[in-house]
Amino acid sequence: MRLVAMTRVQRLQPQGVLLKMKLRNHALGILGLGLLVACGGENEIEGESVVTSVASFSSQAEAGVRAYSANCAACHGASLEGSALGPILSGQAFLAGWGMQSPGDFYNYIKANMPPGENAAISDNDYINIVAHVMRRSGVADSNPLLTASSDYPLAINIPNAANLIVPPASIAPTGVILPGTVENFRPIPDAMLTNPAPGDWPMLRRNYQAWSYSPLDQINVENVDDLRLEWVWSMHDGDSEPSPLVYDGTIYLINPSNIIQALDGKTGELIWEHHAGPEDSEDMRNIAIYEDKIIHATTDARLLALDARTGEPVWETEIADGSKGFGNSSGPIVADGKIIQGLLGCSRYIEEDCYISAVDADNGEVLWRFNTIAKSGDSGGDTWGNIDDIFRAGGETWITGSYDPELKITYWGTAQQKPWMPASRNLSIFDTGLFTNSTVAINVDDGSLDWFFQHVPAEALDLDEVFERVLVDRGDDKLVFSIGKHGVLWKHDRMSGEFISHLETIFQNAFTNIDSVTGAVTYRDDIANAQLDEWISVCPSTAGGKDWHSMTYHEPSANLIIPLSQSCLEISAREVPLVQGAGGTAANRRWFEMPGSDGNMGKLAAYNVDSMEEVWSYEQRAAFLTGTISTAGNLVFVGDLDRRFRAFDARNGEILWETRLGTSVQGHPVSFAIDGKQYIAVTTAMGARGVSPRTVPRVVAPDIRHPGNGNALYVFSLSD
Repeated sequence: MRLVAMTRVQRLQPQGVLLKMKLRNHALGILGLGLLVACGGENEIEGESVVTSVASFSSQAEAGVRAYSANCAACHGASLEGSALGPILSGQAFLAGWGMQSPGDFYNYIKANMPPGENAAISDNDYINIVAHVMRRSGVADSNPLLTASSDYPLAINIPNAANLIVPPASIAPTGVILPGTVENFRPIPDAMLTNPAPGDWPMLRRNYQAWSYSPLDQINVENVDDLRLEWVWSMHDGDSEPSPLVYDGTIYLINPSNIIQALDGKTGELIWEHHAGPEDSEDMRNIAIYEDKIIHATTDARLLALDARTGEPVWETEIADGSKGFGNSSGPIVADGKIIQGLLGCSRYIEEDCYISAVDADNGEVLWRFNTIAKSGDSGGDTWGNIDDIFRAGGETWITGSYDPELKITYWGTAQQKPWMPASRNLSIFDTGLFTNSTVAINVDDGSLDWFFQHVPAEALDLDEVFERVLVDRGDDKLVFSIGKHGVLWKHDRMSGEFISHLETIFQNAFTNIDSVTGAVTYRDDIANAQLDEWISVCPSTAGGKDWHSMTYHEPSANLIIPLSQSCLEISAREVPLVQGAGGTAANRRWFEMPGSDGNMGKLAAYNVDSMEEVWSYEQRAAFLTGTISTAGNLVFVGDLDRRFRAFDARNGEILWETRLGTSVQGHPVSFAIDGKQYIAVTTAMGARGVSPRTVPRVVAPDIRHPGNGNALYVFSLSD
């Protein structure tokens, strides 16, 4: 991407740096779906009205100062500098994504999607004026033409020396191996070692292909966990972070914000090498992968890199999708039978390209196949999108890594919902189910063909997606797949056929009036099914779940799934979105409130037996859980929360056996590993991700829980010697 960006700028400079070019082939790119996630209304200027009629760009920008202050500054900062709630909206970081798009595209996007709370009091002129203000703060001259909703030219066309600003940060910040070193005595890790990992290793997200998040180590157990102590701490780079460390043969490979990978000595915490792939965007990536002698790294701008696991030196690089069009990733791949299987996000806007799952040759980065998660006209499932053209079919992201059955050679993925979030905004009805969104898809890894699918919530209408991990469990002759999404419904299926077996509601939900016990078919409440534009719907749970990205664990000794859950509720209303190229987005107003009957407890940790599908035990607390769960053969389950607590529970009954309080919110995916016969437990503290529900909702529902605004770090614990 760095070289591509440099080439693009070199090509533009001889033609006046965008001054005479429309560059419509780039005009659909976006910086990311987090733009303008404003907390509207918190800075309203009493008694002042925003100008509704202006005669020049400069007067629009002046009026935009007031409109921005009232509706955007609370999240993006008074000077557009960004905050933990919303990204920067000025200068190079902003222009790297929006500089070559039109003011009209930017206007349509923010009008349909921002602020997330409510926009009824914001006029079309207010939005135009905000666009003008944002443009002028990035250097657009006052001589720029008067803005309209159809202004169709590169946003940065009237910025002096625009080429120097539009170069993505990835091409300016140093990339490559920044701190060199070598992992000594490295042994390649073949397919067989991924299929049956060594007990002391944690070689992939959730440790094994089946996504159990379970360690067979038992040196640390219910009898001695009270002796757990801190072994060492490693401070990480700043930014949004939800990491899962990878541990192989005593070396920790750690993904940091801004696409940075570090190799650390697992025993001492000493840095071995550090690689920067760019862009330096402070965004998060949950996981990386290892295969043979390579570390596989998916970047936030939709590239896939292979690094030498010994030194961090690049081996090959492949573009999964065009990052300048808003595509990216927040989770990395799973390696299956020599193929790197990678998902995609950033699929919410009305552009020609849709979402897909890719398979890449691990040896050379060659793309082998793609499975499209959005059914096109004339294809299987294409008739489930009403009568809308293919360009207006959006969503279906695969932003959580799938699992894999090496015997069946099938990979199992969850897909996100249709976009925009509500049917009225999509110009569709509740009967336009939109395959293959909000589904489990079982894909043959040899050729990318669809083996089976099950759509859990057709035409999903509330931003409650079912995209999260699929856990594979064998019980006797039964081969099962379990999943749970934001609705908090635990689904049990036959993983060979996709046949629905049973379900369990793990928290209070009132979105569905019925879930058929034979077919698994859901029935929405009438008011949800018939919701119109600007009509508020109240529903539980909220967009924080239920269950979100924080992975569950399968504790094999007890046959229990132990799941971190969240309890809150939501009011949501659909916004109007025009059926025009470049529009789309998520397009809903949202408000959150405490879940009835929860006593103010957002966090719930509960165990469910996979045979009986009954709750075995549960524990509730005020603070939201922000890590996945891991369990061990020592009958322990570890989990961390917003209130800085990292705890060990008895996996059999939910009793708290040990806890500590760390530097800031505990967030990410804990792991366990062993070196020289000694077991360790590792977990990260982390910030972000900006504007997403697991971080935003607790600020509304539980504002009394506070933590420092920085402190990304890896903490490693062991028993006292």
